[in-house]
Amino acid sequence: MTSLFPVFRIFFRKRLLPVYIIALIFGCTRPEEVDLSKQKKDFPSRTLINAEVSYKDSGFLKINLRSPLIEEYAMIDSPYTKFPKGLEMNYYNKSLDSPGYLRANWAVMNEMKGWYEGRGDVVVISENGDTLKTQKLFWNKVKRLVFTRDTVYIISKDGDSLQANNGLEAKDDLTEYMLFNNQGTKFYEEGNF
Repeated sequence: MTSLFPVFRIFFRKRLLPVYIIALIFGCTRPEEVDLSKQKKDFPSRTLINAEVSYKDSGFLKINLRSPLIEEYAMIDSPYTKFPKGLEMNYYNKSLDSPGYLRANWAVMNEMKGWYEGRGDVVVISENGDTLKTQKLFWNKVKRLVFTRDTVYIISKDGDSLQANNGLEAKDDLTEYMLFNNQGTKFYEEGNF
């Protein structure tokens, strides 16, 4: 009885010869070098969807923030938080009965620098009821200053209306402000001139 093993061995050697050659060719070539400097490095370290964030200090509510999407970028030199689908925020400085309100279609905040930016239909309602509307607004938390160079509309709780065509600089509580290239309407009761 003859063994079939030598026949199978010759058969498989001839059939697998192309596989051996291909493996030898690909095994001996250098892999393509990847340029790591072109890789994307600014991806969010945390993403929150339909988020509601409350910030408390000493047991008192200070900020209640709502956003459809929050992206935190913490793995870079200057970390920041982006709100690409906008935000709504109630903030409390003096009283829980009359919070301030902020809304923007897009926003970014950099806590390390104390720098905040809102864009697209920005609305700020101060705690005393005055309303500020613009397309772009910046807040310097360190200097407690808000400013913009875009057109600004300020409507007081009494109904007075001001328009600043070249922006404004104001305290962050809107108690004092300087308007650039302004116009407006002031309502007076009869006999109080």
